[in-house]
Amino acid sequence: MKILNDLRLKLEKPLWALDPELAFIDTILNENARLYEIIAPDIMELSKGSKVGRQDSPTVEQVVRAALYKEIKKLDYRELEYAQEDSRICGVFINLRSGRRFPLRCFRNTYRRSEQRVYGH
Repeated sequence: MKILNDLRLKLEKPLWALDPELAFIDTILNENARLYEIIAPDIMELSKGSKVGRQDSPTVEQVVRAALYKEIKKLDYRELEYAQEDSRICGVFINLRSGRRFPLRCFRNTYRRSEQRVYGH
């Protein structure tokens, strides 16, 4: 019942009312932070091969949320990069802090490698 109450409260906010599907997924992700712990080793392993470390790389949570947003909205990587800048709900859903957005390559590289691992292509 808590998840339904949280969703109901979220949908009262004008931003989330515009996209109930994202509001629902956001509520599920917020209530089940353990999902990130399950996925983290795979994402962290994918970035292990990188010789150049970046301080502004997205968190595991942001990678997962960006991948979900990309798939739900049927965006390509350039459109995802643009949505981070242009869409308030995208920024809120992906948990971009202080208006900071991530370059196209940050999500594309991690996301593509994770797709290869999951789907085998």
